[in-house]
Amino acid sequence: MTLKGARLAAGLTQHQLAEKSGVNVRQIQRVESGTSSAGNLTAKNLLALADALGVDPHDLV
Repeated sequence: MTLKGARLAAGLTQHQLAEKSGVNVRQIQRVESGTSSAGNLTAKNLLALADALGVDPHDLV
């Protein structure tokens, strides 16, 4: 599952996910556009995104 897929399944915009997770919206945009990979996120940000989306962190990498 991709970050974008999980975000869309949760019905969130990038900005809503950023607010809910505390992760900078630019980082979310980079991962979704393929400029960066979810595996390059800090553990803190990866866990925050997974928690906000209600998915296992392993599903995002």
